[in-house]
Amino acid sequence: MNSRFKFLYLNLLLLFSLSGKAQEKITIGEKQIISSTILNEKREIWIHLPKTYNDPGINPAKYPVIYLLDGEINFDYYTGMSDFLAKPPYADMPECIVVGIKNTERTRDLTPTKSQKKSPVNPDVVLFSDSGGSENFVRFLQEELKPFISKNYRTQNYSVLAGHSFGGLFAVNVLLTHPEYFNAYVANDPSLWWDQKVLISKTKEYLEKNKKFPMHKTLYVSQANNEEQNKNWNSDMTHAIEEFKEIIEKSGSLNYKHHFFEDEVHGTVSYPGNYDAMKFIFKGFRTDIKKLSENPKLLEEDYARFSEKAGTVFSPSETYLNTILKFMKNNGFKESENYFLNLKNRLYPKIK
Repeated sequence: MNSRFKFLYLNLLLLFSLSGKAQEKITIGEKQIISSTILNEKREIWIHLPKTYNDPGINPAKYPVIYLLDGEINFDYYTGMSDFLAKPPYADMPECIVVGIKNTERTRDLTPTKSQKKSPVNPDVVLFSDSGGSENFVRFLQEELKPFISKNYRTQNYSVLAGHSFGGLFAVNVLLTHPEYFNAYVANDPSLWWDQKVLISKTKEYLEKNKKFPMHKTLYVSQANNEEQNKNWNSDMTHAIEEFKEIIEKSGSLNYKHHFFEDEVHGTVSYPGNYDAMKFIFKGFRTDIKKLSENPKLLEEDYARFSEKAGTVFSPSETYLNTILKFMKNNGFKESENYFLNLKNRLYPKIK
């Protein structure tokens, strides 16, 4: 066999041997179908579990849950982003279960009142005629979806609601009408212009009646540079978000952040907004692993401070403690290594 045919033969052999092997798939989530009595329809839910969820080498843990609106748009990037932000030793947030909620009738579910608007492109076209069903949708979340997630997955008593545009409008409305349903709310470029700025009026009424929001609640609002994109279509949105910002900042009763993204437009702001929101919501979660070698007690002190701020008890994960132990061992910090080994055994008894 000459060298040319020998080369071809070896390549074909390699090709067939590779094609004969089972390909291991990389998956980011699973799909569940929930039959909703409240909405009278079936809803498709996408669920992403943290990388450690099924790790046999650690004790089964419970995880906070992020409820992500417009799941079909946001789920793919959000799951990778949350995994990245939760990766030790520089985790800015705990590992979370992400629940992406796919739309059926988006305008119906996410808007708080029945309202219509003429199209800015063609005034003869009336938009949003199916609006005003958000109270039913929030009942679906609270009474059907959240119990389903808690029953079928290991969840911690901490949840985040994240939405964009109408989803941001919905998140703000849930904060005003049912603030106890979630611990933190994310509203990316929320459509607060809706129905003559009805939620601006509702925010004023809420604060006049209650004086302040419940303790330990967090709200993050991002704002795109909509004026630069289309002055006629987006000026109402810009003015409403800025008016809302002034009211909330004046009240001083929320853990609140507003971030204006100069280089983003309405359609692109949710990605950087969600990234920034998670870092803000969980600010104080990250610890400095290098400082722990000199002051091991700092870890528990940091988590105690963060838990007080969040209103929920958070503890260092077993995965993070394993990372700390490896760092201490590799760098010869024997005393600190023993301290964290005792802490790990106390928090996470050995699997029998």
